[in-house]
Amino acid sequence: MSVGRPARSLLLLAAAVSLGLTTLAEAEGARIALVVGNGNYQRIPALDNAVRDARDIADMLRDFGFTVQESHDLDRAGFETFLRTALLNIPEGSELVFFYAGHGIQIGRRNYLLPTDVAFESVYDLPVQSITLDRVVELLSARGSSHVAMIDACRENPFPNLRLAANLDATLFEAKSGFEVFSTPINSLVAFSTSPGQVAYDGEAGGNGPYTQAILASAGQYSDENILTMLADVRQRVYQSTSGRQVPWESSTLVQPFYLVQGGAVSTPAPSDSTTSQPNRSAAPVQEIAVDLAMPFARELPLDDRLAGQIGGFQGDVSVIEAPQHGQLDLAGGALTYRPHLAETSMAGKTEYAVRDRFGLGIGGAEPRILNVSVEMTALACDVQAGDALDLQGVGLYRLPNQIEPRRALADCTQAVTENPGIARLLYQLGRAQQASGDLKSAYDSFRAAAAAGHIRAGHAAAMLLLSPRVDRAAVPIPLDEAQGNALLDQAIASGDPFAMHSRGLRLLRNGPAEDDRQRGFELLERAAELGHTYSMNELGAYFLDPDSRWFRPERGLTYLRASAERKDIYGYNNLGLVALRGYEDVKPDHAAARDWFERAAQGGHPFAPSNLGRMIMRGQLGKPDPRAAVRWYDMGLARGDGWGGANAAGIILKGDARPLGPADAALRAAKALYLPAPDAAGRARELLDGIAAADLDRATQMILNELGEAVAVDGRAGPATIEALVRAGNRAGLGALPADAGAQERLLMGARAWWVQNPPRVDLF
Repeated sequence: MSVGRPARSLLLLAAAVSLGLTTLAEAEGARIALVVGNGNYQRIPALDNAVRDARDIADMLRDFGFTVQESHDLDRAGFETFLRTALLNIPEGSELVFFYAGHGIQIGRRNYLLPTDVAFESVYDLPVQSITLDRVVELLSARGSSHVAMIDACRENPFPNLRLAANLDATLFEAKSGFEVFSTPINSLVAFSTSPGQVAYDGEAGGNGPYTQAILASAGQYSDENILTMLADVRQRVYQSTSGRQVPWESSTLVQPFYLVQGGAVSTPAPSDSTTSQPNRSAAPVQEIAVDLAMPFARELPLDDRLAGQIGGFQGDVSVIEAPQHGQLDLAGGALTYRPHLAETSMAGKTEYAVRDRFGLGIGGAEPRILNVSVEMTALACDVQAGDALDLQGVGLYRLPNQIEPRRALADCTQAVTENPGIARLLYQLGRAQQASGDLKSAYDSFRAAAAAGHIRAGHAAAMLLLSPRVDRAAVPIPLDEAQGNALLDQAIASGDPFAMHSRGLRLLRNGPAEDDRQRGFELLERAAELGHTYSMNELGAYFLDPDSRWFRPERGLTYLRASAERKDIYGYNNLGLVALRGYEDVKPDHAAARDWFERAAQGGHPFAPSNLGRMIMRGQLGKPDPRAAVRWYDMGLARGDGWGGANAAGIILKGDARPLGPADAALRAAKALYLPAPDAAGRARELLDGIAAADLDRATQMILNELGEAVAVDGRAGPATIEALVRAGNRAGLGALPADAGAQERLLMGARAWWVQNPPRVDLF
């Protein structure tokens, strides 16, 4: 199949880009451009030309064959979404261009891009009110083979005399005009509209800024030469047009030439739409064919065989005459591929997902044809049930850990892996379903297999099982291996995975042996937070709100926690509940606010929020103590793996305050609490068990056996039927033989341990 060049207006280069499946060839030489223009600022001076600059640069890059993701007037949340969507869609190994027009400032030795809702109301607002330029460059460079950033942002400083905290030690730095020099990753270039520390100009209203105007003028002349040659001409043009007041500047580690036109070849000007939107009707009659395609929703879908099967093969040139609305077509390399636009989409409570699109193709040759193609793409059930958030190799559909329906996800992903062997994304999602179902060893095996096949997030998931203190390694054959776990995290960080940044960062910040380690941990957490990763916002919030930390800064911590809660994160809710419950410095506790935050967190699946509510009830902080209501909250926490939920509920029941629950009910909860990784709660549970009579302990054992599916009478007598059922449950859990002289407490503990093996706590929730 030969491929003709489509017209400019029909290049399929809008809105988003895509990454191929691991079982399909990656797009060779994919050329991606990310363009942002911020002009309509809400609290600082607007920029007349920034959006126009971005639009004109985007059009230029489209003409040069780039797939362009373009956005204007992004607030902070919008910038996060823009970056996540870009990462989701960029094929690894792409040639990348990032262009930004808008406000930017220098704080300390770093440069920051300003979203349109920027409002520095506190000295600690910098990380949640701005985007760090060098992190964007590093993040995009991790996805691309080469990367060029062009930054037209050094306007007048909109925050004169402002001082902000930028580092872990909260040292205050003055906001400055212009940008600072910084090191760029290998094979990347950052081009600034003016030299370090100097100001760029916005240009006349209704036109372009001097820098953008020079790029537009130079690009056509030098598009077939190394971009460094073009930028030298840009510098000369800007210098002349501003009478020497503005001199563009670059920092480059490019080790190979970068061309605006692929391969350095001059592109032939596109014919007008009127001559390319249809095959030549005067040469021969044109046959129009309607084609309906049903395909799976995937990252990349080859169309050659599908279309050839319906129209009898391709003869002659193929051109695009109508662009798809929800995807893009790739005609490179003599193959026709459709890539749907991917965006993060929550699947919580949903059972299916489908996308419809349409496009037109012109087939030239002796018998010209027009194909009017309608496409319906239905997501695999495994993607709907177990897709992960911020998964760079997923299809954008996701569920948070507490939103996975274990049984259904396990069935759907097992089927998907069987029917689609070799797709690493599905194997990783099977691991998520296995983990949610309690089968940690199978989950670990799936994660390792997916990671070996190149799935980045799977490496993080395997690392967490190697590092988690909540895995019962006597019952689950997964080693505790800090070195291997950290190595997997570092590999994922190098590929731009925000979850790995978070997990490695929090360990370094909390436990790093040296100051440099803690500083690196802080940097990793902030990198993840800039992508909207609320886990990192919560960790940083908790760190600065710890009164025992030398970095105790309540106002700074609350900045992160509020940002997390604004993004509807249950851990942000719980953390704000703790702050309201305890108060800080001169701020008094607010019990009503704490209850509201804890309830929102508990309803969302938080593991500790239920016990926090139970404690407030029993302390009388929410009115008259209600023991039975407290036990209900504690039971919810215990089921999610909170040992204090079991110990505290058992204590209430033994006091006789939660009738009709009695000593056996208390023993059941205390025994379960004994096997959760909360030493203080386990110690309290042991004390309670030691005071419970043997008959009640055996009654609790029989209750647990019934929960495990063993039909035994709950009569408090451990006869042969009870012992046989306990042995069966122990064998299923791989716990070995029950000692012949085992007493009532030992029998109960074996039952409790078997219960947790069958219903392990959700380590992915902690």
